[in-house]
Amino acid sequence: MNALNALPMPLARLLAFFHEELSEQRPGRMAQTLQLWAGCLIVVLISMTFEIPFLAISLAVLFYGIQSNAFYTKFVAILFVGATVLEMGSLFLIYKWSYGYPLIRIVIASLILIGCMFLMRTHKLGLVFFAVAIVAIYGQTFPGMLDYPEIVLRLTLWCIVVGLYPTLLMVLIGVLWFPSRAISQMHDALSAHLGDAVDRLTQSVAPTGEKQLERDALALQKLNVFCLADDAEWKNHSAWWLACVATVTYLRNTLNRFDTTAWADDLAVQSMLPKLATEMRALSNAISIGEPWQGSWQPTAEELTAAQRCGLGGVCQALIQLGQMDPQTPSAPAVKQPSMAADAWSNPDYIRYALKTLLACMICYIFYSGVDWEGIHTCMLTCVIVANPSIGSSYQKMGLRFGGAFIGAILALLFTLLIMPWLDNIAELLCVLAPIFLLGSWLATSSERSSYIGTQMVVTFALATLENVFGPTYDLVEIRDRAIGILIGTAVSAVIYTFIWPESEARTLPQKLAGALGLLAKAIRLPHTQGGAALSGYVQLRIGCHAAFNASEEMCERVALERHLPADERDRLVRHSQAVILQGREILYAWDSQPNAPHAAALADALDAYASSLPQGNSPTPILSPTARGNPAAQHITLLPDWSNPPPPEAMRAQGAMPR
Repeated sequence: MNALNALPMPLARLLAFFHEELSEQRPGRMAQTLQLWAGCLIVVLISMTFEIPFLAISLAVLFYGIQSNAFYTKFVAILFVGATVLEMGSLFLIYKWSYGYPLIRIVIASLILIGCMFLMRTHKLGLVFFAVAIVAIYGQTFPGMLDYPEIVLRLTLWCIVVGLYPTLLMVLIGVLWFPSRAISQMHDALSAHLGDAVDRLTQSVAPTGEKQLERDALALQKLNVFCLADDAEWKNHSAWWLACVATVTYLRNTLNRFDTTAWADDLAVQSMLPKLATEMRALSNAISIGEPWQGSWQPTAEELTAAQRCGLGGVCQALIQLGQMDPQTPSAPAVKQPSMAADAWSNPDYIRYALKTLLACMICYIFYSGVDWEGIHTCMLTCVIVANPSIGSSYQKMGLRFGGAFIGAILALLFTLLIMPWLDNIAELLCVLAPIFLLGSWLATSSERSSYIGTQMVVTFALATLENVFGPTYDLVEIRDRAIGILIGTAVSAVIYTFIWPESEARTLPQKLAGALGLLAKAIRLPHTQGGAALSGYVQLRIGCHAAFNASEEMCERVALERHLPADERDRLVRHSQAVILQGREILYAWDSQPNAPHAAALADALDAYASSLPQGNSPTPILSPTARGNPAAQHITLLPDWSNPPPPEAMRAQGAMPR
């Protein structure tokens, strides 16, 4: 930490970010990394042995296809097969009717690209259409590089093999041979979270970071969806398991701030804590063997009073209620989500998004065709890959793609100069590639904020050193051309997405914050320490608050990248949004420790009034009555930022909030 403090702030933040991403633990990450790593080595062995071209595409299929659990991997594999049929079918039709007419061929490919990018934004199976769009654009490079239709047809047929055999391989590895089941990941994660909660009760340990708690809570919710689809026993008791996931999340988050040393002199509390820990261990043991838990703990009035006094009344009630819940409780009927977005045909942003992507691709196509530099054709792919709905998300993807490509190009350069001359056989090649693929696999299985770096790094490295080369290569031109192509595509996309129909999230962010505070106000109104439906509703709303604050924080990070906004407006919006997210989390945790205050309705009303004015950007800091300020949550409510009176630019410069 002292070493980080000595570095410049931007560099320190970057190193802290990578440390957080590299060390992140989530259910199934290690198994996914090993499956991806082994799959990459097998793909290299098969492609080199049978001289299958386009090795980089085969590796990309693995990186996009191998997921954190067997069910998700199988689902993506089915999508890949469907996407391959659509991709190859569209290419064959384009070649058949317009191969000798470049203008007509580009027009048809452009129409396919527009339709696919539109459906990627509006359809729930957008990944399929995204893959079709990439192939439709990538396929236009073949006729430009080759004058022989037979060879182009042969390469297109090879693309079927290149896409399908890695799909079969990832099914064998991730589904049949070494499956990582969602149900096992859920059991391990719930037991680990309960273990952390018990440690907080029985010994003095450092608390987990709030962001990590939120990520773990959201990861459990996503994992629950896969458990419902993949395990019949889980589905039969889905209501109980859903309550169990919510309860474990509530226990861990509430106990994360509990300080056992603060109650060392309270004998009643010290007598109650071991019994609470025993019940939590019993729940953990039942979860580890996959059985719904039935508790028998009936705390006395003195124990309940002690629990209320130390802020654990809700924890005790949640544990008791889960233990008394019937495992055969029927689950609520699932709401079927529509396949298309509700505003798919009324929102012009979707078709504008598709047209912007097409314009960026055509500019790159005209450029590399005009200068007769086929090696930089990756600029067209870059325009499709970095296309994201908002400016901030596009900039994030551009940075990840360029960063991954830069790392991959440097590794390819060092590999070609220092290692390739010493290699004699495929075994030595695999030994050298193993650490590179392992690093890329670990990066690719991190969070969505940085996972694309690993994918881009490996694909760029393979394009420069392994693509269509079945022996030693010493050509450095490929490395240069791939990197320049990615740089050109990134620059063109940045200009197009910034100045043509820019989709800013600056107006959406206050609405997102208002929704999060509305959920928080709704949770405050529930008298959850008395058990019953109110407690069940509270723990579910609490997870909703986590999801809302996490989504708001991600959007805030994207808005900070929207450099087309005035600097003072952007800085004020980001600063106030961060303050709202911080105080919102503090309000939630403070309410856990001191719930059911006499002025709960007044606190909730203050939050609702503040949230209702946020979309207009004129919410003043809530003012509470002196009697309502005694609750810790009320103190954080009064610290919410004032949006109604923005400070003058001179004051903001004096505080260091604006650049001069």
